[in-house]
Amino acid sequence: MADDQDVDRYFSGTIYRILSALFGLFLVIVGVYAIFFGVVGPFARVSLGLAITVLGAETLWSSVQSKQSWLAKLAPFI
Repeated sequence: MADDQDVDRYFSGTIYRILSALFGLFLVIVGVYAIFFGVVGPFARVSLGLAITVLGAETLWSSVQSKQSWLAKLAPFI
């Protein structure tokens, strides 16, 4: 049986972490932009903008911690 510490996970790689951090930063910027400059109603603008910002911030933080992000866990269901 393999030890959990010895398993080489794909999201622990350097390039994956850098690309994940850049994508998370991009999502944070898009989310903030949507909150302030969206062209839909205020409720939809703020709620979707916050959802995008939270997913981006969590993706960015997960790449720093070398953990799998919520976005990577949700992707198979989309």
